[in-house]
Formats: sequence, structure tokens, C-alpha cells
Amino acid sequence: MVLRASISLVTGYLLSAYVHPAWMLAAAGIWLVICLWLHPSKRPGKTPLILLSILSGLYFTGYEYLQRTELVPLAVQEATILTRGSIETPLVRDGDVARLFYSVKGIKKSDGSWESLSANERVALRVKLDTEEEAARVEKWRHGSEIIAPVKFYNPPTARNPHAFDYARYLELQGVFVMAETSFSDVQIFREDHSVWGQFQQWQTDAAARIESLFADEQTAGYMKSLLLGVRDDVSPEWGDMYAELGLSHVLAISGLHVTLVSSMFMWLLEKAGVKRNLALMATIIFLVGYVLLVGASASAVRSGMMGGVGLACQVWNRRLDGREVWAGALIIMLLFDPHQLWNVGFQLSFAVTLGLIIFVPYSLYVCTRLPSWLRVLLAVTTTAQIVSFPFLVYHFHQFSLLSWGVNLIVTPVLSSIVLPLGYMALLFSLLHPALSSLPVWISTKLLEWVHTPLFALQDWKIPFTHWPHPAWWWLVLYTIFLISLPILWNRGYHRKRDLTLALILFVALLVFARQPFSGGEEVRITFLDVGQGDSIIVEVGQQKVYLMDAGGNPAWTIREPWREKRDPFEVGKDVVLPFLRARGIAHIDRVVLTHGDADHIGGMTALLQRISFGGVLVNPTKPEGKEQELLQRFEAKGVPIWTGKPGQSWTDMPGVEWKWLHPGQSTDFLGNDASVVLQLTAFGRTVLFTGDIETDGEKHLLAHGLPMIDVLKVAHHGSKTSSTMDFLAVTQPKYAVISAGQHNRYGHPAPEVLGRLGKSVEALYRTDHHGAVTLVISSQGLSWKTAISDT
Repeated sequence: MVLRASISLVTGYLLSAYVHPAWMLAAAGIWLVICLWLHPSKRPGKTPLILLSILSGLYFTGYEYLQRTELVPLAVQEATILTRGSIETPLVRDGDVARLFYSVKGIKKSDGSWESLSANERVALRVKLDTEEEAARVEKWRHGSEIIAPVKFYNPPTARNPHAFDYARYLELQGVFVMAETSFSDVQIFREDHSVWGQFQQWQTDAAARIESLFADEQTAGYMKSLLLGVRDDVSPEWGDMYAELGLSHVLAISGLHVTLVSSMFMWLLEKAGVKRNLALMATIIFLVGYVLLVGASASAVRSGMMGGVGLACQVWNRRLDGREVWAGALIIMLLFDPHQLWNVGFQLSFAVTLGLIIFVPYSLYVCTRLPSWLRVLLAVTTTAQIVSFPFLVYHFHQFSLLSWGVNLIVTPVLSSIVLPLGYMALLFSLLHPALSSLPVWISTKLLEWVHTPLFALQDWKIPFTHWPHPAWWWLVLYTIFLISLPILWNRGYHRKRDLTLALILFVALLVFARQPFSGGEEVRITFLDVGQGDSIIVEVGQQKVYLMDAGGNPAWTIREPWREKRDPFEVGKDVVLPFLRARGIAHIDRVVLTHGDADHIGGMTALLQRISFGGVLVNPTKPEGKEQELLQRFEAKGVPIWTGKPGQSWTDMPGVEWKWLHPGQSTDFLGNDASVVLQLTAFGRTVLFTGDIETDGEKHLLAHGLPMIDVLKVAHHGSKTSSTMDFLAVTQPKYAVISAGQHNRYGHPAPEVLGRLGKSVEALYRTDHHGAVTLVISSQGLSWKTAISDT
């Protein structure tokens, strides 16, 4: 009954989230009338569950209403206001910025009086740090401490590229609608925190500091803090990426494995001390509450703690409960406390995989009965976790390695059964004397070295099918139906050999369709990514070829003070281009076009070289220098051929699609921006001109050698006033134009005069600084445009 209630609750939340509340109220009224009118014996059998679903939807609507914000108008104005409130979450310092959630209780009005908000409002606060001393002092701030600070409110950024991480949505699901910024020197702490949660935060901080002192290697210490305490902020980016790509990230999340281990250790110690079993069980339940708080009370930790606590309570009262009912009870309690958790990826993975293990592992044990029972359990757990987590991983992260099953089968038992217990032993022994921790620290460090060396080697392999396109809704529905139907059919007797073979065939078919093999076969898709002030264009020619024209790049800033360095600084190639390629299922680029050597065009390529395979590189004939030379040397070292073209040279990727090299020639008469590679793409009778950063001289040269009328112009040099002359536009007569430029860039791109000229020439102008990424699909039916952000 509890399981069905949990399904009704989730259904109600989803309907309320995606259907207008008026429909929920209407459904509730209609159903109530039907139930009152019909005789009890004639009412539908699912009446209580349907009513629960409707009530759940109304509860979600009410919860959303209570989350409404009063600070958005101030964020729109980007107003700076003196505020008072309290620190709501543990602080995270990254270089010269500290981040935390700040509960605003009141704001100071212009007349000097304080105005209390109708309800405390959570904002995401960034604290700027000017000195190393401030960096050390800010880390002493504690959850619950009350502060007064002038803050500048602003709106959180939304996703500016297809299927990119939407920070605004991420914050919204945590009840945060506004961001704010202040300086450390402007913050006054007038009341320190002495709450229970603040004390647990302090204990977690102390334990993390103790781990740092025990493990000399910084990367190992950061890893152990995540493994033992759930503090993931200090895991090195290299280790984190490797774990994500090989499907091992779950190891670093506090889960049922941790709860089972620590509760068993605690129980064993109590029983060895002579404590009676029932009393030891009750003490362990209380201990689990403290443990969950100590490790940060993440969704997976709370779920594991609740289910573990119920399991221990059942032992006290000599009762047995269905694991599915315990799972459902934990789900209901957590979603009643915070309905938005339903959209949290950690929450989804934790509950989905746990339910999968509860349901599928018992059936899996009937397969391969000749194997030892421990091996069957290991195979069943690993296989079930992989199959159930697959749709979540490809939906949220667009990556899943075919090596993941084997890696998890071998590595997870080593990390969970040896490294994890050794880590806790080292932490406990250090409370007596640090010297007692030497042996477990040494063993766990060596084990991590032995495990990680082959894992990093595997990561460097270019395994096919590691990037998965964003799944369609119908595929997610079919996959869910497939998983639900397996235990139902098994219970009805469909578990003969041929039945299992058919199930395997259907599963493989689902994996094939997840690759979307029939999508976009007769079209050319061009995506002008929003990489800030730079260029990066991906051209997908049906299912035949993928071109990458430039990869954006960040300005090269020299950080003179080490304490200011970010743990994982933003980098366009790693944080924008690579995630998009993953979301399109692209792991191989057939042709890279490096238009010229400016950092805002090629800087992001370095990150891609480590994760993507390449078929060839097209460059201009000028002598490469600096970053461009380094990149070309790395391409050559990987055996990737490098070519240049000559005006008039053309090639075809599929019928109806032709490329033509227009500029520059083999001579080196042009340098800098005017040496940019210019390509003409003709697809299904439509022409697109890619102009790089050419300026007036480059445009004159193109005009002198003849240019056709075109349909789409990629505006040169981000809309600089030195490009897109009237003569150029008069000859090419583009119907549409796309400008790639950064929001509020310091160069003033695009120039007002260029916008004026384009306004007289084109039917529609698309700008990445206004629209985010711009996608153009060319097919036999014509042109289709889509932008990541609606025109503002």
C-alpha cells in the first residue's frame, strides 16, 4: 500500500509541475462529485490512490506558492541593498570567491528603517575576497551565523546552449530565485551560530582537516574527504572526470554501502563492549542520525540512513518489512519535506537504483546458478545498477562508457570493501594518536595508486559510444515500461531461456535506438554555440560527417597569487563545447577547421584533444605560432592529418551537400584576422558563408574573386565595425545573419554601424549574446531556426 501511495504522490507532483493548477482543482472537484454521487460499492477501486494523487498535486502547488520571491524586482534592477540574515549552508571557498546560501530576513529602506520580508528568502551569495587573510577568515564562517551586508542582487544565469547545465533551474529547485554578491570587508557577523546543525558542520570540518593531515598527497586527501565525509568540493577535477567517464561517481556519494559499513562497525564495537543486542540496535539508530548529519545530509545519505534505521528498528521488534515498502516510506517522507528533490539527479539515482536492487537482484540470482553465490550477487548488483542508472546518466550527463560494467565489477568491491573501511579506521585511530593511523593510511594510499593507474589508462582509450545523444521522451517511456514489465512477466512464468533471450534482444534494441540512428539523416544541422566572446560552430552533415569550426577560448590571465587560483576554472572547451558534443552523441570529429590562431577561436581545443578523436584538421597557410603551433604539434603527435586548401577547391559529403574553400590562397599575403579560413556550404540548394574573422581587406579580396548570393551569413569578427561592409552585403545579399559575440563584451561587439547595415539587408538577425546558441537545420523542406533563449 505504501508503494502505491508513493507512486500516486510522484504522479501528483509531476502533473502539478507540468499541468496548469486549474486543471488539478477541476480534477479534484469532478472526482469528488463522482465519489459522492456513486454508491460506495460502485466507486472505482483506485479511488483512494487517484484522490491521493490529486491532493499531492495540490500540495505541490501550495508548496510552490509559498516559495514565491519578493527579491526578483531588485535582481532585475541589479540593486545594491543593505540586508540582514543568516548563513544557511556550509561555505565553499574557491580561490578568491566564497559561495553560500544566505537567508535574507530583512532589507534596509532608504529612510534608514529595516523592512522584514514576509518570509525569509534564500539567495545564492558570492563573497569576493581581496587578501589571503580574508580567504582564511571566511572559512571560519558557520551555518546559522547572522550577518549584515550590502549585497548586489541579480538574476542567476540560464542555460545558453542546448542541454547545457541550467544554473537558474538548479537554484530554483533549491528554493533560490536570486543571486547576490558582496565583499568580505563589507560583511558584519553579529551573532555566531551555536545550533545543532552548526555543530555537526564544525565536526565535519574538523574531520576533513584531520584527513588532510593524515594523507600527505593533496589529491588523495581530497578523494578521501569525499569518500568518507561526502565533502566533494576538494576532489581534484582530473579524478572527478575520470570517475564520471568510467561510471564510478557513485563511489564518492554517501550511500547504503556507507550506512551498512558504519552501522555494522558501531554495532560490533557495542556488542564487544558487552551491550545487549536490542540496546545496541537502538543506539545504532541514534548513531545513524548523527552520521547522516555529519556527512552533510545529502539525498542519498538521508535515504540510506532512513532505510537503514527502519531495518534496525525491525530487528528490535522482530518484524519483517518488504524492502519496497521501506523504500516507498522514505520516498514519501523526503518528498513531503521538499517536493523539489524529485528533480534532483542525486535523489533520482539514489532511489531508482535502490528500488532496482530490491526488485531485480532476487530474480537475477536464478540466472547462472552454477556460479558461486557471492559471484552471482556481485554480478546481479553490478548489472542491475548499470541497467537502472543508464537512462539517468544519458539524460543528465550524456555519457556512459561501455567499460563501466567491467570497471564497476572489479573496482567498486576494492574501494568499498577495503579502501573505505581503512579510511574510517585511519580517522578513528587518529583520535587516539596520529601514529596509529600510519598503516591504514599507507595501505589505502597504495591501493588507490594501484587502482587509479589502470583507470587513467582506460580513460585515455577512445572507446566508441561513450557520448550519448539527449534521449527522446518516448525512448524514456519505452525503457521504463521495459524495466517494469520484467518482474511482472517473470512472476507470470516468462523466464524460460527463450524468454530471457527475447528480453536481451529487446534491451539491445533499446540501446540501439538510444543512439538515434535514424535521426537527422537527410539534413544539415549547424549550431552556433554561445562561447562568450569567441567562435565555435558545429556542422553535422546527416549521419555522414561532423565539422567543428573553432572551439572558442578564454582570455589568458596570469594569476600571480596562488591562493586566488580556482580549483576547476571555467574553460570554454571543457565546459561548453565538450558538453554539447556529448549531448549530440558526438565522440569523433571528422574535420576540425581552425580559421586562424586567435585565442578566442582555438583556445578551447586543448580540452577536446583529450576526449575526442579527430579525422583531420583544416588550417590557413600562414605559419602557425604560439598556441596554434602547439595545437598542431599535438594533432600531428596523434597522427591526425593537417591540410590547407586553395580557392575554388570543393568536396562533397553527401548528395546535395557541397563545401567550397574560398579564402585564403596558398600565398601568405594575408595575416591575422584577414587570413581566416572562409568556407562556403551549399546544402539542398541553400548557401551558408562562414567568414571567420576577416576584415575589410579580406572581404575585398573575396569580392574581387566573385561571390554568389547567399542565404545565411556568419557575420565576420563578431560584428566588428571593420567587417560586413555595405559592398560585401550588397553582393552576397544574405537573408539571415548570425553574430557570435559575448554578453556585455568589452569590445562593444557587435558594432552599432554593423547592426544598422545588417538591419537594412537581412530578414532576421540572430545573436549569441541575445539568443544563446543558434541552431539552423537545412533540409529539402527549407531552413529551420531555433535559439536557446527567446529574443529579449
